[in-house]
Amino acid sequence: MESDFHWLVASEFCRGADSSIFLISEPIKGLGEPQKTFMPATAITVSTSPIVLIGCSSPGLTDFLAATLESWHYQIEVAHNGTDALARIEGANPPAIALLDMDLPGQSAVEIVWEVRRRHEERRTWVILFSNQAGNGEAGNDRGGHNRGGADRARAALDCGGDDYLLVTADTADLRVRIRVAERVLALASRVQKQSSELRYHVTHDGLTGLWNREALISLIFQETDRVQRMKTPLSLMLFDLDDFSRVNHDYGYETGDRVLIELANRFRRHLRSYDLIGRCGEDEFLLAIPGCDLDSAILLGDRIRGSILARPFALDHDATTLTASFGVASSRGRSPLVVLREAERALAEAKLSGKNCVRGNGPGRLDPGPQSMLPTGD
Repeated sequence: MESDFHWLVASEFCRGADSSIFLISEPIKGLGEPQKTFMPATAITVSTSPIVLIGCSSPGLTDFLAATLESWHYQIEVAHNGTDALARIEGANPPAIALLDMDLPGQSAVEIVWEVRRRHEERRTWVILFSNQAGNGEAGNDRGGHNRGGADRARAALDCGGDDYLLVTADTADLRVRIRVAERVLALASRVQKQSSELRYHVTHDGLTGLWNREALISLIFQETDRVQRMKTPLSLMLFDLDDFSRVNHDYGYETGDRVLIELANRFRRHLRSYDLIGRCGEDEFLLAIPGCDLDSAILLGDRIRGSILARPFALDHDATTLTASFGVASSRGRSPLVVLREAERALAEAKLSGKNCVRGNGPGRLDPGPQSMLPTGD
């Protein structure tokens, strides 16, 4: 099925091009100079030449392929045995395309492909296995006069997970088609990967602030709780709600309110640690997970957020304002994040009832106002 897919991709990408370039010439005994072949105007161009790795032990065949590909402005690297070829494909910045001789000494081309596919779920290099002979002469021909050895090589090349199989001939048109198909498929795969990454980002992040959304953040907190249970380290959750933020939207408009939320998110990114987890859970409600922080330390951190992040003026068109927030804090102690979050919600409700603009901590058997209870509260 995989080999059929590769041939289908090749056909679809090259549809509309000169169909004569799909004609495979008869195998040759000696390779001459690379031929000048015509490519249709629809052929793609690349801004940066991809790297093509040639894995071949034959000096003559290697020189022929290198000269041909260099005449098409590709960057060439050469490996003379299977061990070197595998090391290059597995290394940093792997080649975009690898041409591997079926008769490569050391690790065979088939073994290389098996190993690469086993180690990497995502394709990093487009691997074309090739031979400059139709068969070894021992397999003979079938009733239709076709060489069974060549068919067996092609089948082995695709069955092991190779992306394509090429019979190298003096006519380089077929080689150029395979290389162009590889470029197009890799470009398509790159676009799909980029779009998938963008989709994953939009699924897990708040569209306005770029912070984690509620679902993604809860999932991360579950993972962090597992780590806390193993490492026996503290973890606290802080839930806070901006006080009377609807006033900003009402007086200055929702667009201005959005800018304030974006600026608030940027301030959090600058002031919090890289491994702290913060997300937006509602219009003006945020959840912060603080690894390595016990209840008392988290309460103090909430007070610092009030003083250093929210109390700094936010620009509102030609005006400026400060924000206040009510905080509810609870300590994980390895318990379910949903249980801890309910405790933080109760602490937040207590902060609202206490006059807002304050921090409340929900500890074992207590609802602790913390040292900041002496600070002035807002309306």
